[in-house]
Amino acid sequence: MNINRINDFITLDKNDITALFAPFDMSIGIINFSLKDSMSNTGYEVTTTKGRFFLKLYSNTTDKIETAVYRYLKNKINVPKLFYYDGIKEKFPFTYTITEFIDGVSLISHVRNNLKYPPEKSFEIGRMCAAIHKKKYTHDALLDDKLNSSRELPYTRDKILRLINGKPGNHLNVVTVEKLKAFIGDNSTLFDRIEAESVLCHGDFGYGNIMISDEKIYLIDFEFAYAGSIYNDIGHFFRRKGIDVQALIDDRIYNSFADGYNSVSDTQLPSDWFRLARLCDINAMLCLLNHDGVPAEWIEDIEADILYSIC
Repeated sequence: MNINRINDFITLDKNDITALFAPFDMSIGIINFSLKDSMSNTGYEVTTTKGRFFLKLYSNTTDKIETAVYRYLKNKINVPKLFYYDGIKEKFPFTYTITEFIDGVSLISHVRNNLKYPPEKSFEIGRMCAAIHKKKYTHDALLDDKLNSSRELPYTRDKILRLINGKPGNHLNVVTVEKLKAFIGDNSTLFDRIEAESVLCHGDFGYGNIMISDEKIYLIDFEFAYAGSIYNDIGHFFRRKGIDVQALIDDRIYNSFADGYNSVSDTQLPSDWFRLARLCDINAMLCLLNHDGVPAEWIEDIEADILYSIC
């Protein structure tokens, strides 16, 4: 799927970037910079006299949650080092961070470039996912800048029902909507298990936010982190990929992920974890349909995934 940007890019020149780096290090010199692809906020790779950095400007309030997560996870898994954060907006109209630049490629590019999917990578990603999930909550919720619950969210089945009774449901065939409603009504035990525990979730645990650098795995872009089911991140990670990548995902990849997850998690994944993850991911897929002008291919793909998950 080609994803449209949520916010416009924030365009900067060299003088702007120099001014933003000054509070971090007055002696640093800007050599060059380039705009990086992103969906929501604006990022620049910046080459300086003291190395390369990543400058991120936030178009919304996701700076608070992302910086909080980076601080929390810095000694637990590989995330970019946070060097500087300006969340005040006194001298610049946007909050921004200066972090370590991860010189590598995304997992999706790594798999495509090498035409293989090493099971050991899946194991490590499962382990890192479980490390994030070790932080527990009493309910699904939005989080504040201390990673405490700030507002409770509906549980998975309630979110799905709200979405299919709203705009996303209008994009789907009536038969699909009715089948999904009936499945939720007839399978309350499955959703009880999905909703049994709330944990810290990455919120966008896709291949584009998993970086490979010198064979190390880094997780980036925690701006949509929240408290939710463990199956939110897992379902997103295993969401159906392009034909070329999907062909490389076999039982070894699924089993390696589960082994990595179970190696550190207090909650061991059950034998049917993949089914629970696919069901949980219906909520996130429906959110992609929660606006006007949705591409027809999105609707077709999401509808097929929903029907596959509830068959």
